[in-house]
Amino acid sequence: MKTKKITFYLLAVLLGGCLPSLHQLYTDETLVFEERLVGKWVHEDDIWEFRKASEKEYQMRLLDGDSKEGRFEAHLVKLEGMMFLDIFPDTDALEDMQDFYKMHILAAHTFMKVEQIDPNLQLRMMNPDTVSDMLKDDPNLLKHEQIDDSIVLTASTEQLQKFVVKYANVKDVFGEAMDMERLAPAYTDDDLIFDANLTGQWEGKEGEMLDSVKMSDKTYDLIYVEADGTEHHCYANLARVKDITLMSVFMDESELDPNDPYAYAFHLIPDTSFKVERIEPELILQHLDHEEVLELLQDDSASREQDAVNPCYFFEGIRTQLQVWNAVR
Repeated sequence: MKTKKITFYLLAVLLGGCLPSLHQLYTDETLVFEERLVGKWVHEDDIWEFRKASEKEYQMRLLDGDSKEGRFEAHLVKLEGMMFLDIFPDTDALEDMQDFYKMHILAAHTFMKVEQIDPNLQLRMMNPDTVSDMLKDDPNLLKHEQIDDSIVLTASTEQLQKFVVKYANVKDVFGEAMDMERLAPAYTDDDLIFDANLTGQWEGKEGEMLDSVKMSDKTYDLIYVEADGTEHHCYANLARVKDITLMSVFMDESELDPNDPYAYAFHLIPDTSFKVERIEPELILQHLDHEEVLELLQDDSASREQDAVNPCYFFEGIRTQLQVWNAVR
């Protein structure tokens, strides 16, 4: 059985579309912390999550539309009234890799200009093509190395700061702004329920499998196996709002802790959601993005019935075992 890896964005990937730097952009004196950045933000199909890690550090998590996950250390840097984000891969993700292979992986910093945080978060990634052209015209502009067709910055922190301050507002040095909308809870803690009927194992029409086990009072431990054997491990809650049952799915178990002192209601903002059409005699799940969840909960019953004429279901399966599993995995 294949397991889908959830770590990426090490140097090999960064070289493909970003401008990596061996040195950081920040010093202790230039670090700032903006509480407003903490939360979950969506850009197209990607979710960007920022948690408070310490007084002046964030944990950043990026979940793309294919449910591939990247984790980073993130620092907010303030230079001459402008803010920049320095991100660095979380090296804990390498723990399970073979040691000799791990020795050959070099993580790197990348920089973004923070245009604004409210009402939407806007980030501009440093443009590798523009900076590469600048360095070809003036190789002494910023210390760097050419690796195949890519540039790796080797300049010191001081040199990097001077460069970004000087060229921050020069056209195309930083790319187009990624405009991100803050995700907000669609339901409350009072809406969370537990339905023992959801525990068990189902086989889908295409040969996929879904295994659900009770993990805690209102949480399920899920394993979803695609028809080709690719396995996904995640966690879920059920929420009952009006006459609708939602399955809220999280890739990170720690998001489900409502007592996290640094939490931003993460346990109420899932990575992905499903409308539970039915559990018995068959399990039927319809995938919804965050906007669709909000629209569904705002519409009246008549509108929902009209929209549900030809739904597209993510999973339709029958139970493979008769008993209900209530044991905690």
